[in-house]
Amino acid sequence: MGPVQAVRTCFTKYADFRGAATRPEYWWFFLFNLVVSVVLSSAHSPLISTLYSLAVLVPGLAVMVRRHHDAGRSGWWAFTILIWPWALVLLAYPTKAHNNKYVAGRGEAGVTEASLQGGARYCPVCGKLRLPGQTFCSGCGAKFDD
Repeated sequence: MGPVQAVRTCFTKYADFRGAATRPEYWWFFLFNLVVSVVLSSAHSPLISTLYSLAVLVPGLAVMVRRHHDAGRSGWWAFTILIWPWALVLLAYPTKAHNNKYVAGRGEAGVTEASLQGGARYCPVCGKLRLPGQTFCSGCGAKFDD
């Protein structure tokens, strides 16, 4: 996700505290707000600077909550913003791709080795289980011929 798309997404989901926000989405929005705040404060207009800060408060909190959801934590962790170093560490955590109860579709995998019946196939190079529809092995990257 590019910087423009990330900022657009955060403003589109102005007060949406559900779902997830990736690391790039959060950090591009953070950088955008930092730059705009510096520009506005250097313009010596405290009223406009204050109004902008109030306008981005809700989407800033929303993207922070969604970022915590993406890492598999409750949105309540957003209150760690009061402890700056710790908040930055938490917001830099990677995406929790499996068994993430905060993001729909990131639960248990739909196709597992146990759910395949009889016709299970394996990679001829590394022996990893081949899931239906795969054209490349997720273990070694070998291309499947059939």
